[in-house]
Amino acid sequence: MTSTAHSTSSLPQQQPYSDQSIPVGAPPPYTAVDPTPEETTIGTSDDIDPELAGNQAGSAVDSETQSSPAMPATQSNLHQRYLFNIFSFEEAVVFAIYPITVCLGSLVSVISQPDTYFSSKRNFFNVIFVKNGWFWTTIVFLIHCVRLRISRPQGLLMRYAITTLWWYLFTQWFFGAPLMDRIFLGTGGTCQVGDRPSHSGWTSVGCRHAAGEWTGGHDISGHSFLLTHASLFLWYEILPVLTERGPLARQINTKIVMALLLLWWWMLLMTGIYFHSFLEKVTGWIMGLISWAMLYVVVPRVPLLKRLFSVPGV
Repeated sequence: MTSTAHSTSSLPQQQPYSDQSIPVGAPPPYTAVDPTPEETTIGTSDDIDPELAGNQAGSAVDSETQSSPAMPATQSNLHQRYLFNIFSFEEAVVFAIYPITVCLGSLVSVISQPDTYFSSKRNFFNVIFVKNGWFWTTIVFLIHCVRLRISRPQGLLMRYAITTLWWYLFTQWFFGAPLMDRIFLGTGGTCQVGDRPSHSGWTSVGCRHAAGEWTGGHDISGHSFLLTHASLFLWYEILPVLTERGPLARQINTKIVMALLLLWWWMLLMTGIYFHSFLEKVTGWIMGLISWAMLYVVVPRVPLLKRLFSVPGV
């Protein structure tokens, strides 16, 4: 009896707990609470989409969203859902505007070509704005840039330089005649000046100065090229401001950019209705995609180029 009492006293004594020392509703201090299955899976690295890991790291709520495949897209992550691994939702919408506009204008021209103010090449918006399109695009781009908080402005300047270079080579000069003129002349085009024999070595500018007319050949639509080229450049530079939906999106700078984009879209529609053949407008649109494809599709996916050109931001 004595030995039994001695062995019992040598065991660790469990401290009794008092209801007065434990908050109401709390488990006793010696009660283990097993984590639920949901708590053990939220936030693991396997649940996070690698494409979004950099943007979602550190947020338990975002991690939980990523781990639920049935969760619908929200306004905050919509622009992160890639289509064909090329476009975000907003980028896909912007890209689709221009081929749809060219096709819509061409369709209207086939059904009924109304005689309006814009059917004349001498309308104010064509003479003042489109004929000086890259000048206005540059001015508006600078208005957009002055309010940005960018740590590496050289990337922005490089993107503008490449975009300007492609516009210059295609429409102004390419070791003589610009590329669009070389394509026209290479497909059998000539400059017809009255009853005199046609000239095959003139540029479009020289032909206009001689009061001549391009005949034959494939005359790529310069308006279709310029308006697509300039619009995609401005759109992709301003999209980060628009998708952020912060104070910058409500500034007058943003409204000026959007106003020019609206004008460029309208003039592209007028080009589709009144000028050039359908194929000439489509090839102009395709040529307008080249620098866009390089800077906003290829560059973000090649680390070396991405470091050189960076990507648009706020």
